[in-house]
Amino acid sequence: KDFVRITSVERKAYSSAENNRPAFVREERKPVLININEADTAAFISLPGIGAKLSARILSFREKLGGFYSVEQVGETYGLPDSTFQKIKGRLQVDEGRIRKINVNTATKDELKLHPYVRWQLANVIVEYRNQHGAFKSLEELKNIVLIDEGVFEKIRHYLSL
Repeated sequence: KDFVRITSVERKAYSSAENNRPAFVREERKPVLININEADTAAFISLPGIGAKLSARILSFREKLGGFYSVEQVGETYGLPDSTFQKIKGRLQVDEGRIRKINVNTATKDELKLHPYVRWQLANVIVEYRNQHGAFKSLEELKNIVLIDEGVFEKIRHYLSL
């Protein structure tokens, strides 16, 4: 039989391009934190579950309050489901320096009652107390008013000044 035997075969190791490429590594992108006292409509819309209507409501609530002192306050926005708030709250941060304050020694009943945490009855009692006892020397004095318990005081103190 006629055949040729090849005794030494030179084998070259070829590397494919696939072997030289680094494996795809998904970079974990850290979500951008939003300062809730400076954010605009577009910033809130960028959050999951927040559309134009909810964004406008959050901004309206912030404006009425005079700013947020806590991320948790965003969750008080009318129409914002708690499930949505729980998803976004990790992406929210607050700068308390941007809060608009009301001077309790000069504010009228009408000015006080415009604040969402101060109803007309509370505004009336604050002004009456001030008229009877003179100017407040500290915000802590507000606790002497029957309608202001510790919970109410903690909510409103961030928005009041002397």
